[in-house]
Amino acid sequence: MSDDPINILPEQLSETRLALKEYKDEFRRSVETSTSFFEKLFALDAALMSVAATVVMAIMARSEYPTCPLREAVRGLVVIFNLLGISLLFAVTHHLLAVYIAADDAAYADVDLTGAGMRETFNVALASTPEVGEIAMAQAEVVKGMMHQKLVTEPQKKIVTAKQRKHRRMKISGYISICAFLLACFFLALCSWRIW
Repeated sequence: MSDDPINILPEQLSETRLALKEYKDEFRRSVETSTSFFEKLFALDAALMSVAATVVMAIMARSEYPTCPLREAVRGLVVIFNLLGISLLFAVTHHLLAVYIAADDAAYADVDLTGAGMRETFNVALASTPEVGEIAMAQAEVVKGMMHQKLVTEPQKKIVTAKQRKHRRMKISGYISICAFLLACFFLALCSWRIW
């Protein structure tokens, strides 16, 4: 047996493996794009929160604040501040779930590597003992299948299920973050119009 790594060309892979690889690549690209978008939203939320807090503090510092006509605007700015805080919280949750999804991808790859090593070990063991009969070969294949089920298939199913749940939660937290941000923008426009 050669020490060189085995190079498998994409043409040699089955259509199912190619489709699975494409799905994994697209899924990863989707998570990366989503994470990039929420990084920008995260920064925008933080900046707008600091502006809103500064404006509220400046208005409240005025000596005529209790009778000031801008008192109602302060309430609006507090609502905007809270909505931006909610948006920021769910953007952070979105990022945290993306990190956990990446960890699941790594765990899946680790289990996949275990399965590949196990298959290679069985193949080497069977190839090195050519005098083994057909019954022993069949038994070895059954054992190999049972071990693969226990060590690879079952853990991968658990990982995929957990990853799907996290992805749904990530999407929901993203939608909540965007909705809170858009509501904050709406109230900001409303407050600006009333102050103007």
